Amino acid sequence: MNPLTQKVKSVIGAMLLLLVFTASATAQEKAAEGALAVSAKMKEMLSLNEQQYNKVLEVNKVYLRKIAAAKKDGLTTAEMDKKLRVYSNERENKLKSVLTPSQYKTYAARREAVQDMLKKYYED
Repeated sequence: MNPLTQKVKSVIGAMLLLLVFTASATAQEKAAEGALAVSAKMKEMLSLNEQQYNKVLEVNKVYLRKIAAAKKDGLTTAEMDKKLRVYSNERENKLKSVLTPSQYKTYAARREAVQDMLKKYYED
């Protein structure tokens, strides 16, 4: 293989790695941005204290990151729906442990609005 061909292949390989890294970083940024926005809305809606807010923020970050990772796996619609149900159930259980019964009742009444906000950060 001549040196020019080898250099071209190296450059192309580096560009592909950069593209993959950029796409991954963008998904992570979108998840973090979404978690911040949704958690801020939940803080206002549920009168969360700082400790609760930080825990809710982490729960939302994990949830959105898992969805972003699952989307990269190229799953079928049925497989993705199943994953979303699992991730949503995990998130709900974690939120129950963070929120007071009264806060959770308020959250449950507005769950659909919160879920719609989250969808903005994981749907294309």
